Amino acid sequence: MKRRKNPQSSTIINNHLTQISAFNYLPPEIWTQILVKLPAKTLLNLRCVCKSWCSIIDNPDFIHLHLQISQISNSGNNNRLVVALESLGYRENHESGYLLTVRHLETLQETGLIFRKCDLYSYNIFGSCNGLIFAGRTDGPHFLLRKLRLWNPCICKSLVIPDCPFPLSLLENAVYVFGYAPVSKDYKVVAIASEKGVSEPARKMNLAVYTLRDQQWTVRNDGLNVSFPNGIEMFRAYYRLSAAILLNGVAYWLGNVDKDRNELTHLGCFDFNTEEIAFLELPSSWDESGSCRLLFLLGESLAIFRISEVASSIWVLDQDNKKGSWTQRFSGKSSQNGYELFRFYLHHKIFFCESDGGYFICGNKSYNIASCEVQVYKAFKSFYLELELYSECLALSKGDGARDLRFFP
Repeated sequence: MKRRKNPQSSTIINNHLTQISAFNYLPPEIWTQILVKLPAKTLLNLRCVCKSWCSIIDNPDFIHLHLQISQISNSGNNNRLVVALESLGYRENHESGYLLTVRHLETLQETGLIFRKCDLYSYNIFGSCNGLIFAGRTDGPHFLLRKLRLWNPCICKSLVIPDCPFPLSLLENAVYVFGYAPVSKDYKVVAIASEKGVSEPARKMNLAVYTLRDQQWTVRNDGLNVSFPNGIEMFRAYYRLSAAILLNGVAYWLGNVDKDRNELTHLGCFDFNTEEIAFLELPSSWDESGSCRLLFLLGESLAIFRISEVASSIWVLDQDNKKGSWTQRFSGKSSQNGYELFRFYLHHKIFFCESDGGYFICGNKSYNIASCEVQVYKAFKSFYLELELYSECLALSKGDGARDLRFFP
């Protein structure tokens, strides 16, 4: 006996199949608007669903759009996140190594553990940009930077960077800066160095650029057309590069290219789009014996914090950075403890939070510019702490040689 078909059931099934068919044939732009709002880890799994989704997610424009949306959602003080590299050092139970966590910038409360590693090597974070971290390990008799990596802690993907093709005499004196070129949508690591012990009155700086897209170094034969009167001033021109601030495709740092002045005299600028370097002179009226100057981001503007034992001030660079004009935004007193804190963190990134009258985050401590008080975050096991901004991003997610890595090299 044949079983009769239920017309109502058939109608339901047909309607369901029609909905699935329509769902599958949504135009790519609609899929883009849906997928771009999902977390990076979810998108990494969705790449395996079908070729069309994989093509959308791997598109450089999609990766850039996803990053922009992620950064907008984390733009407020309460939402900004940082990665904190904490050196455990030697402890009574013979535990040593490093702890890497994700934390809220304003409170430094932990939101996630990335890894805890016991190791005798020296690990460092040399910069971050758009969620990618430029990290490395120093070892050997010359304490050279080895095992260079670009690392995305959000999706646990890592890419080994080959050693810079400079000769050893240059590598010993090399400094690095990591950033992003908005025009080409490409990440770059730049190495800058000069020969040690060269006594010529002027010399060119050697320049090599690694691009993520090509995954190779290119040594610039023309070098950098910046001359320095002697090796000391050359060093001082770049010795704050470890605390460089990235803004709109340009890296900024403080340096000294004037042999007659013992203060920081210039703002260094490296444009990742044009791969050109420039130095903007700081106002001579800023001269103040014994004062410290540190670069930081105030909203979307570049700013300098000046502090001495008795006074402090904040100056903001005007929008047209090429003119090098500065506007004072804050002036007040300081404290001896605050002055000593910033002297210690001259070569580290500092972060500014605008709540509670405004305060700086320096490693495991904060400094309130209104009360001049220094507070210690007791959640950390070590006073030595490296902080870098954290964002969710899809960089290194596609087949570009990156591999799964939860730990440093």
